[in-house]
Amino acid sequence: MQMELIKKPIRSYRTIEIRETEEMLENSIIVPDSKPDIKNIILADAECFVTNVEKSGRMMEVSGEIRYRILYGSDTPDQRIESIVTQFPWSFSLQKPKAEEEVGVFARSYCQHTDANIVNGRKITARTVCSIISRFYEIRSDEIGREILGENVYLKTTPVNIISLKDNGDIMAKVSNVLSLPHGSPAIKEILFSRINVGSTELTYNEDEPAIEAKGTAYILYRSDTIDESIESAVLEFPIKTVTGIVTVPNETVLTTSVLKHWELEPIEDADGLLTQVAVNLEFQVDAQALVPEEQIVIEDAYSTDYRLDLKKSKIKVVTDEQELSESLELKQKIKIEDPDDQMAEVLLVCAGERSMASKLDEKGISAQGTLGADIVYMTQNGEMKSFFVELSFSQNVELPGEGQWQLVQSFFNINDVEFDISGTDTVELRINISSKFRVARYDEIVCTEALTAVKEESRKKAPIILYFTHPGDTMWSVAKRYRIPLSRLALDNGLDASENLQVGQKLFIM
Repeated sequence: MQMELIKKPIRSYRTIEIRETEEMLENSIIVPDSKPDIKNIILADAECFVTNVEKSGRMMEVSGEIRYRILYGSDTPDQRIESIVTQFPWSFSLQKPKAEEEVGVFARSYCQHTDANIVNGRKITARTVCSIISRFYEIRSDEIGREILGENVYLKTTPVNIISLKDNGDIMAKVSNVLSLPHGSPAIKEILFSRINVGSTELTYNEDEPAIEAKGTAYILYRSDTIDESIESAVLEFPIKTVTGIVTVPNETVLTTSVLKHWELEPIEDADGLLTQVAVNLEFQVDAQALVPEEQIVIEDAYSTDYRLDLKKSKIKVVTDEQELSESLELKQKIKIEDPDDQMAEVLLVCAGERSMASKLDEKGISAQGTLGADIVYMTQNGEMKSFFVELSFSQNVELPGEGQWQLVQSFFNINDVEFDISGTDTVELRINISSKFRVARYDEIVCTEALTAVKEESRKKAPIILYFTHPGDTMWSVAKRYRIPLSRLALDNGLDASENLQVGQKLFIM
């Protein structure tokens, strides 16, 4: 019977590089013909979205759009409050990292800083520093030699725990909802400003289909459909649930990453024909993996009593653990609004957005520093609308789940809630609840058998009994392999255990 190496394939999902680049985007915003001239900018908000990634040889083209929401006071006798919503495309090239398998990328972006200046009554120049975070990964297939079929073959094996990829999904998901204004709120004539926050996601299961759920919050500033067209605000919460694009079975771990790609708010009529409802439409990119822990048997050594075996070995890097760590934090800060011309009479709206997050991993754990920006829109005692922007920073430290060679796969945070209280005529107390998530993977390098060469040897006469005195480094296995006898027989003939440690100079009988 010929020798045969039996292999088992393993499939792994590995992040090979995380790259963050910063780009300056400069755009000219033109006032629509239907809008009056600009007198002053009240609020300039920018959001950056990745909409597409195209691969071309060694390069990747990451493209998207930046959306501006400008709230301004017009150059009219009553200084009417107006708004502009516009978007511009952008595109940047990235070089793919070197890898043996096909490389995929999951990209997201955010705006770090926006500066908007009036050129003239019909034009604004906006400059935004945009960060693009690209996580490159490869789905790799390796084969591990697990067994050698043949007569009189003896194996020395080692169990290795690894994380295998069972399913991988990357889908675009849409979520729609209809929200009602709080009871007693006047109807909407025009939405002047809006922002949406998506809170921390949770994984839920419906039979074998995992889904992600989160809380969405819409912040709306609108002109009411009343005689005086008063400026009103509303904060509307709504549930978000979307599929992940994968199926799973018990004992599998599902890890997901979702990013908001596009969203729209539109006022709609209720049953009475009044615009007291808002239709919200969101589009997400959901990246998901179903991972399962498995014990693989690796051939460490082998020999045969009838064949001379030559094992060809290679090193492969495997994922032995992958987890998502979560930390919550509430930021509290008193914001003093210094306005030399007037005092604050009413806060209309407070909303927050992600600015940046940097994380570092060392042997002690993960240390992260993040920044978010909060916009406070308020009315002065003279009836003028103004806004105040503040940046809040935070830091977090997270312990790793165990020892080993860990890699930080990704880190990000979500804004769950924004609350505020007014203290006097110049101070706002902010309370912002955030959730940070850190995905980490542990890697190990294993040596596995990838090929086998077996040469048949003619039987030769051997002495019936050999007296052997052990040398430094000898083991029961190495002695049995040297004399090509079963390990169990060597142990039995000498009254020893097969795993027993040998002393230098110990006498062994080779029967």
